[in-house]
Amino acid sequence: MQTPPFIKVLKVVTFAILALVFLVLSYYLKLKGVIISSVIIFAAVMIGYGAEVLELILPSGVAIAIVALLQISPEFFVEWATVKRAAFDPEFLHNAMANLYGANKLLVGFGPPLVFFVYYFFSPAKKTNYISLHKIKSYSIFVMIFAIIYNMVIYLKNSLMWYDSIALIAIYFGSVFFIGRMEMRHNKFKAERGEAAEEEGPKIEDSAVEKLIHKFVLAGEKVIAYRAYIVSFALLATGGALLIGFAEEFLECLLHAASAAGISTFIFIGYVAPFMSEFPEKTVAIGYAMKGHEDTAMINFLSSILAQLTLLTAMVPLAYSYYKGFLTGIVFDPIQSQELLLVIAMMLFSMMLFLDLKFTIRETILALGLFIWQFIFPESRDTVTRVYFVLFISYLLEMVLERQHTDVFKTVVKPQGGGK
Repeated sequence: MQTPPFIKVLKVVTFAILALVFLVLSYYLKLKGVIISSVIIFAAVMIGYGAEVLELILPSGVAIAIVALLQISPEFFVEWATVKRAAFDPEFLHNAMANLYGANKLLVGFGPPLVFFVYYFFSPAKKTNYISLHKIKSYSIFVMIFAIIYNMVIYLKNSLMWYDSIALIAIYFGSVFFIGRMEMRHNKFKAERGEAAEEEGPKIEDSAVEKLIHKFVLAGEKVIAYRAYIVSFALLATGGALLIGFAEEFLECLLHAASAAGISTFIFIGYVAPFMSEFPEKTVAIGYAMKGHEDTAMINFLSSILAQLTLLTAMVPLAYSYYKGFLTGIVFDPIQSQELLLVIAMMLFSMMLFLDLKFTIRETILALGLFIWQFIFPESRDTVTRVYFVLFISYLLEMVLERQHTDVFKTVVKPQGGGK
């Protein structure tokens, strides 16, 4: 089947934009910065491959959560380096949360629209004006509520302390346990009705590296578990070692580049660092969407958001306490507080978009437009935050008064429901 001309044009435009971004960053990062950034991206890709190998041998529901966690693990190393510097340099404390907030905003504001864009324009699957999520995905959406609520508690008390880490870690592992149990319950109902169990999500795709991994870990269609564990460990260890070795130098390069570009270090760290460290996550999601598994790509992002809202946030006061030598935390300055409120507003709005288990082209344009607005005009964060809250309230009123956007709750209450 011949590729339509407009698809070719879109691909050229996309690559041109990426090339332009790379050239601009290269100018400010200089040669050392480009090399170290490339190492960070390579390490993130290695971790991404290691996570995908694990997905071959883990149950699907829990696998998505664990794989998503591993895919954002580069964020942990960069955030650790940022918090370490803040612990020894009080003036840098302002930037301690920049990478965390930026990573959340990228995942929430840019991730779902990216999936829809790739699915709609590049996937060979039959197109609709929306992405429909399988009902079993409801559980991953539902648990987001608890992570958002606790982040609202953090905002109201204007601090992130060591004891918050305990609650956030409990929310994450409780969520993973809940997802696993509900998926088993869902499949049990289907088995009792004589229906087939849910199909596993898409596995490793077909790049040259992935084909090589396939040859080692598969015997025909059967996964050789011990080989998969060995390969996964080797890839994760390689990526982790590189991140440990270069995370602090990567941060220094970003600070120098921000200074040379005349951009706030808070903004520069908040967008450039997570864009590079989340590289494997975006490529995996794009691969899923192009292969027609757009719902899995979407849940991959949502699972990563859950991990960042809980585990990544929990790591900040723990790392800060470690380098300070006593149990403590971070009291927010006005900018940090405003950024957290913006993240919460984005999360609430995005959650409402998914409660009907659909993500439409209208919602894609709206979500992407709001993200681009606050990306280009970061000083307008207060206004953008209000817009997000107004949209959230409008969706909430629709749900309460007109009983719309309730599919997720219905599925959680009655998991014996059917498919899409």
